[in-house]
Amino acid sequence: MTGKDAWQEEGVKGMSVSRRELIAYGTAGALTALTKGRPAIAEGAGQNGQLPGQVPMQVATDRSPHYAASGSNGYDMRDDLKPRRLTMAMWDVAYALRHGSNGSFADYDRVLDEAVERGYNALRIDPMPQWLDLRKPERILEWPDPQQPYMPWNWNTAVKGPVALWVIDFIEKLQKRSSLYYTLSGWWFMPGSPTSPPVPAVLRKPANMADGAEMWAVMLADWRKRFGFDRIVYVDIANETPYFFPGLQEQLKKATGAGFDEYPVFSTAQVSFLATEINKALGLLRREFPELRFTTSIHGDLRWLDVPLEFDCLDVHFYADADPRWIERTRFDEFVDDGIFRNDRWFKEFSERSVKTAAAIAPMLRARQRFKMTEFANWAARRGSPLTTSEAWATWYYIDDPRLDWGWLLDWAKWSCDDAIACKFWGWTPHNYAQPQFANWKDVQWHRTLNERFLRS
Repeated sequence: MTGKDAWQEEGVKGMSVSRRELIAYGTAGALTALTKGRPAIAEGAGQNGQLPGQVPMQVATDRSPHYAASGSNGYDMRDDLKPRRLTMAMWDVAYALRHGSNGSFADYDRVLDEAVERGYNALRIDPMPQWLDLRKPERILEWPDPQQPYMPWNWNTAVKGPVALWVIDFIEKLQKRSSLYYTLSGWWFMPGSPTSPPVPAVLRKPANMADGAEMWAVMLADWRKRFGFDRIVYVDIANETPYFFPGLQEQLKKATGAGFDEYPVFSTAQVSFLATEINKALGLLRREFPELRFTTSIHGDLRWLDVPLEFDCLDVHFYADADPRWIERTRFDEFVDDGIFRNDRWFKEFSERSVKTAAAIAPMLRARQRFKMTEFANWAARRGSPLTTSEAWATWYYIDDPRLDWGWLLDWAKWSCDDAIACKFWGWTPHNYAQPQFANWKDVQWHRTLNERFLRS
């Protein structure tokens, strides 16, 4: 191991709670155990047993480009795709679980029209194959109130209703708008992550990704009968692999002797495990549904470039918490470890530190991020997988609050548009707050200006 690699590894082990830990172990009840110390998690609060390591390790190694994304003999696969460009809004499970009478998605016609008005043409939604049976859409599902006043996405109140019927209503209304497409993406929420009991009983808990593919196959067969596939851009079978898929990190460590986030370079065993697990699942679905595109979304972690994955498209999420300089200046890990979703006492200091950090090193952060974007663009071109990002940029956690300054975050979104154009992305999003519960959603012109700039690229 080089001195640099040893430094990175030590930096990882010394860090606090990561984004994946917080989301995977995070809401009602489970988060309390997390913030009181790691041993409580190891004893069963989370689905994967072992805690993932810190994201800053994902800066990985410096690489020389092996391929120019602008090359490929002048061929641009996006010219033969429809839509030719994607402006993406991540609506996760919120589109269904905030559909209550006072929820931000209460009126589907209104929010769909607003998406069109703001220049979005692709919505990323979770059809929840672990919970929803489209053959029995009247089934009543119930989630408790998470008691999390500072939860930006997911669900923020108690939910009870025929959720599958709500999803059917949403898709039927979406299909009446000729400019709108969507991607299906599975977060695989299970009891204890991110909810704690009681939650709706799952239809089935997948034993591995191939098992998850079988569950997707059941849902997609019903989906085809009910809606057809003409508006589906692609299917992301597991959001941010391996962090959210039930038990996958535990299986990786058992099979290879090392956790996903333990080292700055994947071992041969880890490369083999990830390639086999993912490619097998995708292959099963491609055989069953040749008319669909399949992928699994990942983080902007350069270690993935060593894994021979067969993606039909590539959805990569880029966040500032992969840059130690941002983490160190903002104290982000320390703050989110202090009662995230429930506590606001750190908002003011975090905002002030973020503004100062952006003022001091924004060009450096942008340059490093752009390098990573270029590396993934090159990888995508070499492997014939058009590149998208459906959630990304700046900080993964922010919320509307007078103590939180959004100015620096919105500036970051503007850079991301220009850089995504330069890196020949197929799909791009301004940020992961493109949902109607955020105040920024009301600024129609802000969204429209950036989306139109990308669509014209």
